Amino acid sequence: MHTSLRTSIHGVPSAVAMKSGDARLQRLHHKASAPRASMSVPVSVSSSVIIDAHRARISTVLALSMALVVTSTAPSAWAFEVDGANAFTSRGCVGCHAVGGNVVVPSATLFTKDLERNGLATKDDIANLIALGKGKMPGYGVACAPKGACTFGPRLEAEEIDALASFVFERAGKDWK
Repeated sequence: MHTSLRTSIHGVPSAVAMKSGDARLQRLHHKASAPRASMSVPVSVSSSVIIDAHRARISTVLALSMALVVTSTAPSAWAFEVDGANAFTSRGCVGCHAVGGNVVVPSATLFTKDLERNGLATKDDIANLIALGKGKMPGYGVACAPKGACTFGPRLEAEEIDALASFVFERAGKDWK
């Protein structure tokens, strides 16, 4: 269905303002079009075109907003630690351990005092925990067994586990700052 409208420069359709009987729209239309009568242009608009245009704008705004959030929260100080930091975020570790915390077991954070209290004083201890799991922490290594104690997702290779352990050990030493 196409509707032929005369639209002022401010986007107030004259046919809508006049037909609706809404005094506010009529005043707005009158104010917008009176001094700029020569600036009005005839427009043929399909309602589906308007809806599609609004959806496209909303999608663009949402995509840009998400890109802004992702880039503004990415810590620039970790840029040199590409392997460990990338694995920490891309493999889902950050879901439970954001900024060194632990959303599942709050007393088992990735800060030095909690790591040492839980028997994880070295990088190798952390690598073993990542590979084999312990308690509520699933194992992510290729050799992890039994099935119930391991991740259901893809397993990590030894290089990734080593990079993760190095990253966690280094960040813990700096209190995740």
